[in-house]
Amino acid sequence: MVQKKSVIKLLFLLPTYTFGGAERTSLNLLNGIDKNRFRICLVTSKNIFQHFQNIDIEKFIPIEDLGIDIWFNSFRRFVSDIKRVAQLLKKEKPDIAFGMMHYPSSLLVFAKKSYNLNIKIIASPRGPSIEYLRYFEHNLLRKACLRGIFYLFLKYADGIVVNSAGMKGECVKDFHVTEERISVIPNSVDVRVVREMSGEDADINIKDSFLMFSAAGRLEKEKNLPFLLRTFSQVRKKIEAKLLIIGEGSEKRLLQTLSAELGIADDVIFVGYQRNPYKYIVKSDIFVHTCLFEGFPNVVLEAMAYGVPVVAMDCPHGPRDIIKHGENGFLVPMNDERALVNALLTLAHNKELRDLIAQRGFERVMDFSVKKMVDGYESFYYKIVHNINV
Repeated sequence: MVQKKSVIKLLFLLPTYTFGGAERTSLNLLNGIDKNRFRICLVTSKNIFQHFQNIDIEKFIPIEDLGIDIWFNSFRRFVSDIKRVAQLLKKEKPDIAFGMMHYPSSLLVFAKKSYNLNIKIIASPRGPSIEYLRYFEHNLLRKACLRGIFYLFLKYADGIVVNSAGMKGECVKDFHVTEERISVIPNSVDVRVVREMSGEDADINIKDSFLMFSAAGRLEKEKNLPFLLRTFSQVRKKIEAKLLIIGEGSEKRLLQTLSAELGIADDVIFVGYQRNPYKYIVKSDIFVHTCLFEGFPNVVLEAMAYGVPVVAMDCPHGPRDIIKHGENGFLVPMNDERALVNALLTLAHNKELRDLIAQRGFERVMDFSVKKMVDGYESFYYKIVHNINV
């Protein structure tokens, strides 16, 4: 006998101030989810909520009012935030609480266990924990503490959602999570929205004789943009080309200095943060993705949706879930400058190949529809709340 699907009160915890891949996924999900079956309480910053204002959300709670942090900045603050989140859960009484990213997932799980709350918790780490600890945490005690926290929230969550097969593999191999507790739901791209936004005018004017490369994302260490600049400097010796970098971040000045040192300052265009990056990417001939690690690279899907061929490093974990090398894009080994140069030049010299890769890339995007993603989340939410197969 199939149990009737009742209305579920969903508390969606998204403590962040910047709009990136996880926030885009949250927007697509909460916009598409069936409002007749889900009552949504969104907990995020006022800055992020402006992107959600046109969505039918029953309740919005600013994290500024709660006073919770967005990352593991101190143990004392972490304990304090657990208490605040527990108070929030007691007040709102959701059927299910969803933590988007590591910190909110940890807060929800620890709040439930510490205060013995009768609420289902779904954790959703969006990027590789092991790679983050490897590149960004160098204090051995803090690294061990964070790994322990990651292990515990994954162990005690009622369910786990990840966005790539590699992320699932990490949960199983490195944190000993049983496979049946994990659902792999890839991110999505709304092709209609992307196509509409890419039609806006972009204030750049490049000669037709120059080939245009582009990259997009926060200008931070994990995006590995110094490697991209060094690679582009080698490509620039062979062909006339420009590199468009879309985004802001703490490494901008370093990247500008490196561009000057490599002699390519006139060929690298920093356009800063853009609410609509699509109008710039669509102008490029090739999109390049060189991140050190990812959970699932939304920007790769988005570039494909514009009809732009993609060359990506085969980083942990997402690009290989999207790209089949040589068929709908190019995958190159991690930090292999020669391989990346060769891939870029191969596409640069062959317009017919670029068009073929772009067409197949666009066809691949159809596998990552918003509806498919939303259906996956809805089914998993029902499975966790009612403990049934759906």
